[in-house]
Amino acid sequence: MERHKQAVTKIAAAVRSFFDKRESYRIFHGSTNSTRPRPGQAGIVDISALKNVLSVDRATRTALVEPNVPMDRLVEATLPHGLVPPVVMEFPGITAGGGYAGTAGESSSFRHGFFDETINYVEMVLGNGEVVQASREERADLFRGAAGAVGTLGVTTLMELRLVEARRYVQTTYHRTSSVAEAVARVRAETEDPANDYVDGILFSKDHGVVVTGRMTDDIPAGRKPQTFSRALDPWFYLHARDCTKALPSAATVAGAAASDAVASSSPQTSFTDYVPLADGRAGSSTTSSTRA
Repeated sequence: MERHKQAVTKIAAAVRSFFDKRESYRIFHGSTNSTRPRPGQAGIVDISALKNVLSVDRATRTALVEPNVPMDRLVEATLPHGLVPPVVMEFPGITAGGGYAGTAGESSSFRHGFFDETINYVEMVLGNGEVVQASREERADLFRGAAGAVGTLGVTTLMELRLVEARRYVQTTYHRTSSVAEAVARVRAETEDPANDYVDGILFSKDHGVVVTGRMTDDIPAGRKPQTFSRALDPWFYLHARDCTKALPSAATVAGAAASDAVASSSPQTSFTDYVPLADGRAGSSTTSSTRA
């Protein structure tokens, strides 16, 4: 924390200097194209040193995280403690600060909300160089307003994230749907099931959709191998979901056929199940990384 405090003091002094001189400036994060300094450009506040997970508290299930920590490193830091962020944005390089400043709505969660809704408080440097803390109880207007404000209300320098219990695998089930209406109804039903940790969906055509549900587990059936998506020869997740369901009927189709006595009493399979390692989601668009939990 001492190193962090020294870095924030330096950042605050730089912001205050530009404020006093009424000069504009850019924030340099150290990695992103949009904030990379240009040759000969003045007005830079360098926050690239803020790239560490400062602590993970097993008892309170929280982590102190600096803004330039990407999702893959965040998960790497929390998993050894048996914990994982409840919302992990889908690309491994998206940073915690970017998730707060940009809302990261594409990785929202039916249970936990947007990434910023899993944050307890943030430390920020305001436009005049003042260092403040904002939460739902303290400076609540700033805390809520800065989420999605793309850094226009201040420079985020630290955040406390909530964490949840991690498991070894995600039992990932692909439910075949045959229409948009059926897919919407299935999503609504699955989000109301408290056993589901993740719910997502893909429409490949007007008559082929997949609603994906995930449940964290430490167990895998005997004889089953984990399905991964992070290695070079692994399938793309969306193609895998398409291919393992294209020959399956949907539940609505089976129900309709049963009602007309077109099928036997034993119902055909309408879904397919994988066991995906929890950490495998760091590599791309798996159910783990999408985290519509």
